[in-house]
Amino acid sequence: MPRFRYDKDMDCIIEIRDGGNYPEPEKRARPRGVISDLDPYRAVASDVACGGKRPVITGRRQHREFLQRNGYVEVGNERGPAPSDAPSPQQARGDRVNDIRRALGDFGSNTGSRH
Repeated sequence: MPRFRYDKDMDCIIEIRDGGNYPEPEKRARPRGVISDLDPYRAVASDVACGGKRPVITGRRQHREFLQRNGYVEVGNERGPAPSDAPSPQQARGDRVNDIRRALGDFGSNTGSRH
């Protein structure tokens, strides 16, 4: 037995068939390399701009501004030292040698005789 329903968009009664009456809307593929924005979420930390309350973040730009405004850093997204800040290989080797000498001096073997 056929079933019917009223479709207010078409302003008429239509038959309900298995699989639906309408063709599936065309799905547009997202262009390659385009990353969707963040889904809205409530921040886990307070915001100075909101009087210490947790704001709802709705986009990447708002997320970056929130982090910068409050001095927060995402774990795992920190930037390492700039190449100019890194010690040279000679300095690093010298530091290791000094660390080993200091460790041997603190915990080194006593050359004195044992009784």
